[in-house]
Amino acid sequence: MCSRMIRILGTTQTPISVDKVTLAATPTNARGSPLSWEITPQNMEGPTVGTTAITMMRATGPPHLTTKGEGWVHQWGSPGPKYGPQYGHPHPSPPPEYGPHADSPVLMVYGLDQSKMNCDRVFNVFCLYGNVEKVKFMKSKPGAAMVEMADGYAVDRAITHLNNNFMFGQKLNVCVSKQPAIMPGQSYGLEDGSCSYKDFSESRNNRFSTPEQAAKNRIQHPSNVLHFFNAPLEVTEENFFEICDELGVKRPSSVKVFSGKSERSSSGLLEWESKSDALETLGFLNHYQMKNPRLTASNYSGLSISLRLTGSSAQEEAPDHSYESLRVTSAQKHVLHVQLNRPNKRNAMNKAFWREMVECFNKISRDADCRAVVISGAGKMFTAGIDLMDLASDILQPKGDDVARISWYLRDIITRYQETFSVIEKCPKPVIAAVHGGCIGGGVDLITACDIRYCAQDAFFQVKEVDVGLAADVGTLQRLPKVIGNQSLVNELAFTARKMMADEALGCGLVSRVFPDKEVMLDAALALAAEISSKSPVAVQSTKVNLLYSRNHSVAESLNYVASWNMSMLQTQDITKSVQAVTENKELKSVTFSKL
Repeated sequence: MCSRMIRILGTTQTPISVDKVTLAATPTNARGSPLSWEITPQNMEGPTVGTTAITMMRATGPPHLTTKGEGWVHQWGSPGPKYGPQYGHPHPSPPPEYGPHADSPVLMVYGLDQSKMNCDRVFNVFCLYGNVEKVKFMKSKPGAAMVEMADGYAVDRAITHLNNNFMFGQKLNVCVSKQPAIMPGQSYGLEDGSCSYKDFSESRNNRFSTPEQAAKNRIQHPSNVLHFFNAPLEVTEENFFEICDELGVKRPSSVKVFSGKSERSSSGLLEWESKSDALETLGFLNHYQMKNPRLTASNYSGLSISLRLTGSSAQEEAPDHSYESLRVTSAQKHVLHVQLNRPNKRNAMNKAFWREMVECFNKISRDADCRAVVISGAGKMFTAGIDLMDLASDILQPKGDDVARISWYLRDIITRYQETFSVIEKCPKPVIAAVHGGCIGGGVDLITACDIRYCAQDAFFQVKEVDVGLAADVGTLQRLPKVIGNQSLVNELAFTARKMMADEALGCGLVSRVFPDKEVMLDAALALAAEISSKSPVAVQSTKVNLLYSRNHSVAESLNYVASWNMSMLQTQDITKSVQAVTENKELKSVTFSKL
């Protein structure tokens, strides 16, 4: 038997190689029954070529390494080659907040369904975030396993992306173990007959073994969309339904096969109703072999599935949102991603921007399907602020015959520009700003109108107006003091136009979290938006309205306001659904709330 390996990196395929395949024991489905369909799992310890691993849809650079001497070396795990600047991918140390959580490469994973999960399936999930060395289930703690990663940053990525996700109705608790390494010890048989311990250190399915490999892997938060590749050319929706039925996992709600990508295999997208359904399927299907009907009975073509959701390149344009300066995409169910989309102009705010932001957020406010929004900037920075060249005619050559008429004309422009950011604040849906690179001038006006602010380590914030002879007049001077609560610091920033770097922004409360780079930050922002969107829209939007009211009113006035508000909101069916879920010991994430 032979198989092949095609690794999809974005949309680029690497050459095909051929080798021997060692088959594991007869696979079983989630219920423990033998499979009748012609699919066999790869033995991930043997040298295989059809061993494709997870490819994420957003690049994060090389494996997270720590410097030693003149080159780069793995911090933990099996020794690897030195990685130096000659590879072109030196990775700076992340900020302390995002560094390794402990001096151990070993993870503890709780909440695994031991009737469905085994070492291979745990590997299939965790290999998304770094090389996996060993997996060991714990007999003394049912549903718990130890996972030894190759380095500390793989540990951190796994915790960041997998902790608190659900598989088979159980919440995963992923944390750092006190153990410095996994020792084989005494193993036992799991419910499916496989061994409770497995060494993956030599597995070719590990995708972070060299800088070149690691640079091509894209880290993603679990989503309800999986990217499959290396499937037979004739693969159909029905094929996937049959596979899922045999394995005992849920069928995808949507199957899209890409056309013309390869002459030897096919790829595409599989979508489920929930990310937990997709995550469960990932554990079963990643690195499994699927029979190719075009080949002889003894030949197989590998099927590999890759998570795909939060990368902007993977998101579809949101309906009814077509703009010149913005790109609005459906990041996932109930979440919209609004990008400032003039990367060649550093996302400078031109006339179209001031008009389109109002139009965009008025639509979002009325959109019953949208429950949370993320705002980010395309390209190398969030925004350079106002496009003075584009607005020069309005500002420097105002219309009017005398001072009074010119003043009224300018006042109208100013108030319209103020509405561009006030409309974000007025939007009942929570808005999360995700800032990378420069956030200059009007960018500060924009983010202070948002409800939550995240930033990357390279972000800086600058109240720039004083440097161009203006007083900031579209929100910064009014909102920034209330956001950070330090009038002295606000005065310093506004009077000097100095840059505030990411760590200072975190310290003063302008942002609530700092991440090592744009990609990780966007993952976190979109994951937060997804979590918010899973809550009752009545509760979330009512909370935002009352928080904004309380900011500008006394405690007594605010209490009176929320009492008047909730005398109608308390009659919602969302409360009944939530209470019923609690009494039945169900996770609140399993509750489906109606549109608002």
